[in-house]
Amino acid sequence: MRGTFVVGPDRKVSRVPQGRPLGTLLTEQLLRLAALPAMARGLRETAANAASRAGLVAAAGLAGAIALLCLSYAGLTVLAREIDPAAAWAIVGGLYALAGAVLYLAATRRRRG
Repeated sequence: MRGTFVVGPDRKVSRVPQGRPLGTLLTEQLLRLAALPAMARGLRETAANAASRAGLVAAAGLAGAIALLCLSYAGLTVLAREIDPAAAWAIVGGLYALAGAVLYLAATRRRRG
């Protein structure tokens, strides 16, 4: 028996579980085979829904970022006409810092409960 790997006391044990007739196992296997396309269809639909949601989230994030940049530039232009450009940049930067602090505090408060 050199070169073989045997698990269990006897190598010639039947693969059919004891106490269950062969017809029952065959019926179970046929039912599983028949249900497989329905399960695959549901999985494909779920994957398609997840992909479309991810695409919509990415598009919304990109649109939000572009809108934020455009509105910031417009505000900066209006402020630069009234005051010097350095002060306008400081005001816009301060607004971004304030918004970041508010978002940070809201996120940490939600995490703490």
